[in-house]
Amino acid sequence: METSKMPMNIALLLLLFSVCNPGCTAGACSCSLSDLDVTQTAVPSKVNVYAVTVENRCICTQANVKLACDGFSSSVAVDPGVLSVDGKLCTLNGGRPIGMGPEYAVKFSYASPSQFAFKPVSSSIACS
Repeated sequence: METSKMPMNIALLLLLFSVCNPGCTAGACSCSLSDLDVTQTAVPSKVNVYAVTVENRCICTQANVKLACDGFSSSVAVDPGVLSVDGKLCTLNGGRPIGMGPEYAVKFSYASPSQFAFKPVSSSIACS
């Protein structure tokens, strides 16, 4: 008789966990800024031009992504809908959500005498 109550207790425990942790489905609770992978490569055919790709490796979307970019400047225009500079922070993708995987990666190029380090500092993680 004890064993027949076990499945119901487990189901109740799972239900309580999901109610107490909204948004923690499908691995959302394990998502973080470290899931935003920033890679840069020098563009071989152009001097001092770098191609940047920011990929979200989290199953959940990340929106309002902010990158540390204090002192960033480029001698060629960067589309402000892709990367906008506001003081020490840059907003990626106009604040719009970035889905998981390379097909949703945000890409831009810039020109500078040296490579600039873009580090994710904040985002809003959302799972549906």
